[in-house]
Amino acid sequence: MTTYTKKAVRGAGIMLVMSIFANFVAYLTRLYLARSLAPAGYGLFYSVFTFVIFFLFFRDLGLGQALVKYISEFRAKRMYNFVKTAFVSVVAFQFISSIIFGAVFFLLSEFLSEHYFKNPMSLVMLKILVVYVMLSVFYGNLKDLLQGFQKFRIISMVDFLKNSIVLLLIALFFGLGIKNAFAPVFAYVLACPILFFILLPFALKTFPFFKYKVENFKQITKKIFIFGIPVLVTSVGGKVIGYIDTLILTNFRSLEEVGIYNVMLPSAMLFLYFGISVSSVAFPIVSELWAKKDKIRISEGIRLLHKYAFMLVIPMVFTVLAFSRLFINLLFGKEYLAGATALEILLIGVLFYIVAGINDNIIAGLGKPKTVTKIILFCALINFVMNILVIPKYGMEGAAVATSLSYFVALILSTYQVTKLIEIEFPKLIWLKLAAAGVLFVSVISVVKGILVLNPWIELIVSALAAGIAYLAAIYFLKIIDIAEIKKYMKLVR
Repeated sequence: MTTYTKKAVRGAGIMLVMSIFANFVAYLTRLYLARSLAPAGYGLFYSVFTFVIFFLFFRDLGLGQALVKYISEFRAKRMYNFVKTAFVSVVAFQFISSIIFGAVFFLLSEFLSEHYFKNPMSLVMLKILVVYVMLSVFYGNLKDLLQGFQKFRIISMVDFLKNSIVLLLIALFFGLGIKNAFAPVFAYVLACPILFFILLPFALKTFPFFKYKVENFKQITKKIFIFGIPVLVTSVGGKVIGYIDTLILTNFRSLEEVGIYNVMLPSAMLFLYFGISVSSVAFPIVSELWAKKDKIRISEGIRLLHKYAFMLVIPMVFTVLAFSRLFINLLFGKEYLAGATALEILLIGVLFYIVAGINDNIIAGLGKPKTVTKIILFCALINFVMNILVIPKYGMEGAAVATSLSYFVALILSTYQVTKLIEIEFPKLIWLKLAAAGVLFVSVISVVKGILVLNPWIELIVSALAAGIAYLAAIYFLKIIDIAEIKKYMKLVR
């Protein structure tokens, strides 16, 4: 237990810390763009960018996750020729699909620019972003290779580097006089080759690519596609949940509202990176443990994740929710305050999806990607139908409700499947206790805010501290937190 506990906790810790830095830089980028561009210009970029990356499943084909899984398994069995074969197969097929993807968008760019985006600048932006899609294949697969070899320290740096490069390039283009939505477009395109050349030496050091040969190409490719196709369908569902709100808003509402919503959505989604950092570590480790039929360690890890993931993020999410208008006004300005209600709704949904996302990666690591596919597709259907029904009338608030509802359904269904596969108890009691502690946290913040008449930031600090003390007392007296358990795992990590 000790080796895998250390690997999982240290890996997750590294990923979490670096994801905080990465998302801080990403948030600075959005802040910089929102302050530099009007909401309409900000909305134009994210409308086009979201539209392009929404269809990236045509390029990915679900093969990235399959590559991570099979590299982990081949590495455990020391089948390094198969590692090279898998890598070559995925790169080749993704690059071919990128060419097809680019051709389709070039042919449709004029029609989309005129009838969907309704802005002439979108024509050139679409064509340039197709180059981004093609170039991103290479650095993306190097990242998958490193993740398969569980090089968590290196892969934890990738998003931070990417976001930093994009921010610096945007600032450079603004400085050169490109002060419109084209600046972030050029930045994303140029970031891809830069990242590739940064990652290449680490990839070659980790896996001496030229030392091994391609072997059983057809067999390995078939294996990857059998795993990857259900993941592809899952990706479609995930894209629907993540991006369909922006796409439907673009069609029914103004670019200004799209711009405001695309400040609120990533603001809420910042908290998802806690789950992503844990998932990126859990997926290859669960795959390896499952291949070794080590069910006991998997069960213990899932039990800890289901308890501590919620326990740690509830105070952070609810503090931002309680002071949403303060944060929006400070970071983005008064013209974005119209999105406060949408942000509050999205924060609740994100809280659910932090654990749902971890569950999905565990299920995939257990070799059941089809189960994840069914869950995601069902939630995507709910999301799509809800967005069509509510966005025309309620705009971004309706989009936030649709997204949060789909995240809640994903949590319930994915948890049920994980507990069924591993034969452990559904954590309903511990979650009900955590919900009660969360309600207490929000209630204390509301009461203290109502009593204090101070500077808003002082109110935030005082009320959050008071609520935090009440929350810690609640999780202790409700026996959610286990001091002996925490000491045990802290000792193992040390």
